[in-house]
Amino acid sequence: MEKGKIKTGIGAIDILAITFIVLGGFFTAFSIVIALNMSAFSANSSGNAGAVPIVFASIGVPFLALGIIFAVLSVHKRLVIKRVVDSGYYVMANVITVQQNFSVQVNGECPYIVECHYRDPSTGTLHIFKSRNLFFYPAELIGGQVRVYVDRENMKRYYMDVENAIQSMPAH
Repeated sequence: MEKGKIKTGIGAIDILAITFIVLGGFFTAFSIVIALNMSAFSANSSGNAGAVPIVFASIGVPFLALGIIFAVLSVHKRLVIKRVVDSGYYVMANVITVQQNFSVQVNGECPYIVECHYRDPSTGTLHIFKSRNLFFYPAELIGGQVRVYVDRENMKRYYMDVENAIQSMPAH
């Protein structure tokens, strides 16, 4: 597999991370600006002006923290996949089905998921692998094999190389 060709797509956790970081950053920055200019803010307001930056910070800081946590989780997942692919260890899994993922919809279209099975010859254990959401129908893979990069110690860490499997298929 070529370096830099790992495709993981943008997931819900990435969207949440971006949204929470932007909103949390805005509210936190706004609370800091108000706190730094409290004398001017107090002079032009009535009531307890000191509560305003606390309210904005109490909204902004948790949102910002959650956004950072989501971003770290996303980056960690991508690093694990990169490490698995960079190790170079893979198995050839049999494509069993290609099915639509009706729980996700983008622009009115549901993506497809490739399901592969691999039976470990040394233990007889059946491993089931599912691809990421694909926004094209990979019909040519049905009944064929796909390279699945796996972590030797934990087969739940894997990357299915669907794109290269399609490119390497003979043209009809």
